[in-house]
Amino acid sequence: MYERKLQNLAREFPEYSQIFEAILDWFFKHPNQRAITMDYFYSDRYQFSFEDINTSFMIMEEYEILKIIYRILDFDGVKIGSDFEDYKEIPDEVSTLWGEKKDIKDVNIVPYYCLIQKKLSGSID
Repeated sequence: MYERKLQNLAREFPEYSQIFEAILDWFFKHPNQRAITMDYFYSDRYQFSFEDINTSFMIMEEYEILKIIYRILDFDGVKIGSDFEDYKEIPDEVSTLWGEKKDIKDVNIVPYYCLIQKKLSGSID
């Protein structure tokens, strides 16, 4: 399914084809990972510009290959609670794995991208 979509995107947006391929390749090489941030592709390993990476993710979202989810992290980068499909669904207070309550102003909300095939409904663990 993704191979055909990738081919169509590569024809329509040839300047981003290597980035599309790198993104899908990451998901296939990491089947136990649900989502990724754009930051991963900002590394020297890929040599893509920030603008091209951002544009590629936006195109893949528009073409319903990727979907944004929102992950709540503490300031050390540790995930707190569940992921959310809609930013508006995030409560004003979240619970850590240890039951500690944190105000939403005291955490980071980070957009991650996941493949559409992975069903999303409201809250995601």
